[in-house]
Amino acid sequence: MSARKMMGMLMLVALSISTGLAQDGRSERDDRKVIRIDPLNQDGRFFVSSYNYDDDFSYFRNIGRDIRSSVRGIGRNVRNNVRGIRHDVRNNVRIKTRNRRSFNSWMIDRHYPRRGTSNLVNVYLGLNNFLEDGELPNSDAIYNLHPISSWYLGVNFDNITRIYGPLYLEWGAGLSMQDFSFENTRIRVETNDTGVLFNELADIRGRKSKLSVSYVNVHFVPTLSFGRYGDFRVGFGVYGSYKIDSFTKHKYDDVDGNKQKDKVRENLFVNQFKYGFRALVGWDFFDLFFNYDVTELFEEDAVAPRLNPVTFGIIL
Repeated sequence: MSARKMMGMLMLVALSISTGLAQDGRSERDDRKVIRIDPLNQDGRFFVSSYNYDDDFSYFRNIGRDIRSSVRGIGRNVRNNVRGIRHDVRNNVRIKTRNRRSFNSWMIDRHYPRRGTSNLVNVYLGLNNFLEDGELPNSDAIYNLHPISSWYLGVNFDNITRIYGPLYLEWGAGLSMQDFSFENTRIRVETNDTGVLFNELADIRGRKSKLSVSYVNVHFVPTLSFGRYGDFRVGFGVYGSYKIDSFTKHKYDDVDGNKQKDKVRENLFVNQFKYGFRALVGWDFFDLFFNYDVTELFEEDAVAPRLNPVTFGIIL
């Protein structure tokens, strides 16, 4: 109900009260006297009584003052309510605007900052394989890998720095481990004075055979980020790695059916340093990466297959 309608109703109520008091007992006044009709007198005779109208005037004046005070109070309450509504509306508009701005800034990209550098921890999870002379090894090659069991796991402390406009630089350092699991589980990787040997043991039942190498990595990947609400980004850069560990693990059943496990931790003629190219492509929170090792897995002077590891996976 509006304030104007409320004030009108209060005025009508006040006038009704005052009229009822003035006409109580159906009185009629004559200067200083009132002629009353006695409601209990059945024959309709009149009687005259004296009445002081000063008291009556004071009474009605007090009623008028009370009505004016009530109306003023209602007006103040209405004005306060209107101010409160306006204040709430302005606050809601500010909150919605601020939330919209925050939502837009968040949706521009989850990790890519508007300015400066953003820091985060990324987990790289992928699958490894070999390239030999730029192609995958033949299916009958003794060092052919089992692609599902050849895992890549990396943890990187990444930084994303805005350079200019849509150009960013992803850079950071981390640790990674590459498992090269051989499809032929009877293969045992061994070394001699000149190089690496892939020996197939005929008198066992192989269960698993792999070569594992761990690295410390650094990378620098310039990236272009496009879009406003779910950024598409693509990058291409380089990485370098230093080997910190390498070993072979072979699980098999011997001729007597006993389960065996051999783990040999040695150099294995794996290159101590390597570098390669990294490509990135992503949309919103989803990113893919591809690594290509320019450096061959084994040392150049070693007698060994000329293999270049490649990795494809996702960034979590």
